[in-house]
Amino acid sequence: MTPLVPAGPALLCGLVLFLVPGLVFLAILRRADPEALSLDETLFAAVAVSVAASSWVALVLAEAGSFSLVRGAAAVAVLAALAALAAARFGHELGRPLPRWPGLAALGPALAVLGLALGLQTRPSEYVMGGRDPGTYVAGMALVGRTGGIAYVDPVVLSIPREDVALFYRNPDNVDYSWGRFMGMPLERPDTGRVVPEFFHLFPAFGAYLFQAMGVRGALAAPCVFGVLGTLAVFFAWRRLLSTPVALLASVLLAINVIQVWFGRYPVSEPMSEFLLFLALWAFAVWEERGRAAMGILAGAVLGLTLLVRIDSVLVVLPLAVFLFVRRAHGALPWARARVLVVPFLLLTGHAVFHAAFWSRKYLLSVVDRPYWAQPGWVWALAFVALVGGLLAAHRVKARIVRWMDTHGTLLRRAIVAGVVVLALYAYFLRPHLSAWAGGDGNTTPPLAHRGWLLALGFQRLAAHDAQSLVRLGWFVTWVVLALAVAGFAILVRRGQERWLLPMLVAGTYSAFFFYKIRIYNDYYFALRRFMPVIVPSLLAMAAVALVTLWNRGRTGRVAASLLTTVVAGLFLRDTLPLATYRDWENSVRFVDDLARRFGPQDVVIFEQPRSVHLLSLPLWAVYGVNAIELARWDPDPVRLQHLVDSWRGRYRNIYFVHTYRTNLCGLFLQHVENMGFGTYEWERAYGRKPQGKEPRALYFRISRVVPPEELQVPPLREIDIGGSDDVQVSGFYDKEGGGARTYRWTGPCASVYLPGARGGDDVTVTTATGRRPAPVPVPISLSIGVTPVGRFEAGRDWAEHTLRLPDALPPGPPVLRLDVPTFRPANAWPDDPDTRDLGVMLDRIQLTIPVSRAAGGSP
Repeated sequence: MTPLVPAGPALLCGLVLFLVPGLVFLAILRRADPEALSLDETLFAAVAVSVAASSWVALVLAEAGSFSLVRGAAAVAVLAALAALAAARFGHELGRPLPRWPGLAALGPALAVLGLALGLQTRPSEYVMGGRDPGTYVAGMALVGRTGGIAYVDPVVLSIPREDVALFYRNPDNVDYSWGRFMGMPLERPDTGRVVPEFFHLFPAFGAYLFQAMGVRGALAAPCVFGVLGTLAVFFAWRRLLSTPVALLASVLLAINVIQVWFGRYPVSEPMSEFLLFLALWAFAVWEERGRAAMGILAGAVLGLTLLVRIDSVLVVLPLAVFLFVRRAHGALPWARARVLVVPFLLLTGHAVFHAAFWSRKYLLSVVDRPYWAQPGWVWALAFVALVGGLLAAHRVKARIVRWMDTHGTLLRRAIVAGVVVLALYAYFLRPHLSAWAGGDGNTTPPLAHRGWLLALGFQRLAAHDAQSLVRLGWFVTWVVLALAVAGFAILVRRGQERWLLPMLVAGTYSAFFFYKIRIYNDYYFALRRFMPVIVPSLLAMAAVALVTLWNRGRTGRVAASLLTTVVAGLFLRDTLPLATYRDWENSVRFVDDLARRFGPQDVVIFEQPRSVHLLSLPLWAVYGVNAIELARWDPDPVRLQHLVDSWRGRYRNIYFVHTYRTNLCGLFLQHVENMGFGTYEWERAYGRKPQGKEPRALYFRISRVVPPEELQVPPLREIDIGGSDDVQVSGFYDKEGGGARTYRWTGPCASVYLPGARGGDDVTVTTATGRRPAPVPVPISLSIGVTPVGRFEAGRDWAEHTLRLPDALPPGPPVLRLDVPTFRPANAWPDDPDTRDLGVMLDRIQLTIPVSRAAGGSP
């Protein structure tokens, strides 16, 4: 598709969006503290701060229904200018944003990480299809980019006559957002037509910039931006917090790990979460080290931005609260210093609450309405009292807590290490067996015969993918890394530096939550999304701590560390290299683009009930603006469907159906436009093991156009050669077959022929055969014209003529002869037959004749 913004203006806008806010921020920071950042950090910050700020501006504009690439760049430029003026007004003059050149060697580690990330994470998938989260995110980007807003009032939905709404949306009196315009596109109500993409919308809003600049391929590249920036953010955060060797080793391993590589090219929001979380941790580390308010503001603001990416980002609230409590209890964080971190976070938390209430309500309610929240009022009252009481008690005894920690710090650290080791052993070795013994879902081994104590403890509700979450993560990061990570954690806790408190709290909170329950479809790689933003980078960092510590233990330690690193890197590359040149759903962008060309802005396209072909309806609607809509049933009410078609004939130029044999469209006269098919590959979705490779995916469907028979310009012929000169007069038939003296078509379950030459009382002679049907018994065929029965006959295997008489008075409307036929499917009858059509009988010819007059005893 053609980008919405020409290349020249798009390039200028991109320079503003990707550089200007960060450069202004650095100019303010470096004037106050020229030595705060190295050159590689400065270059990273220029882009990272700009991307974070531009994303927020995009979201605000989309919320206001005023998004555009040009408007976003203008808003960012104005805000950057205002920030510079405000800084000057308060005595913070702008300095030189970039430090002096330190030499290429100083940039070596960052360039190595950048090179690996660019090499492995910049080949985006072509997952534009609907049906899963990736297609929903791309559709959200396209919808914002095309319409300028998150919410969209769909005129196609509003054009549905009220009495026909049930064709598309069942139970029209349900509560708001009970329907899906498409999968991942909730519909507020059929009578409002308001559609809002699922999830939070910071990621789609940023992707809308790329959509307007480069079309759908730009939107597909959005995760690549955050995959690369996220890998760099991990490097710079760990370098500030730990050391250059640890950061380099952890980031190199991250850059070649299959989880990072897969989701760095896959259109979901976790890469953006990873980028923002580690950008915040890097800014936090600089703020702790240098004490500059600008870095504290950046850390708080970016942490707040994470709440606008995913609902599980609310997990950052707990570690931040614990960090503030501990540091203030020690008297190390006065409010005057803490507020630069807290106030931006609270402001953006308020924005997230506001956004959830108005644009992500279904997403929010899908979490709030889960069964474990449905507790009696007294339970919530008791929990509130306990929380308030606990906070007050902690505040009153904080001095005592601090003294105890100072006195027993060594004991506390040992207890923490012991607890984590025990939990890791339990999660890896025991928890999977407890689930299997209790009979939890997804286990392949039979449960214990006597498992009453396990049932009493609720282990039967522990599904295999949750019970084995640590084990299954080990498939992709190796058990060696898991063991090294536990050792590295013990080393960090033993060293106990205060600046590690917040990062370790964040890593611990995410790990405790997601290792307990993943809350996602448990196919791989898809389920690994939950581990990408925090857990995998943290595991690799702690493993790197263990390896670097081992390296520093002398010659033997260096040999062991080198061997372990080589083994881990080799295992990572074994999984990752097959993906290096692979592109998921390759060529689907070209196919959907080609399909979209067939429909104009004044056409409406009706898709069959969601199953497989519906995967195309979402990108056609969101990316290309096609007036697409999906039926709610395979067998729609024919009366209501005819009423809908009649009501839409004056509104839309053409009414198309995209369908397969599954959908019963009997009663409509459809012109066969085209059979289409598409084949590609998708990486295997594995459940109880690692995915092994790509699998073929294919879509086959028919495009048909509703044609009122009375509008057909055909002569009133008395004989029609089916399979010959019948192209515009038949509906419900398959393609022509045969040749020479006999051409024919197979019918489906119902087939119609327009007979403009028919007159009341005519004899109609139908030439049919059952052909290769597996059963040799005759096939009953019922004929009707309009709603009036004509008669019934039985077709045999060989060609034969069957004559019935039309009613003396034809029913009102165009004379359309309908044949209802029981069908068979060759693929079901013969396992090696690839034909999946539902076939009725073969039809060769229809003749209309004037019957011999019984009264006259001869021909008239």
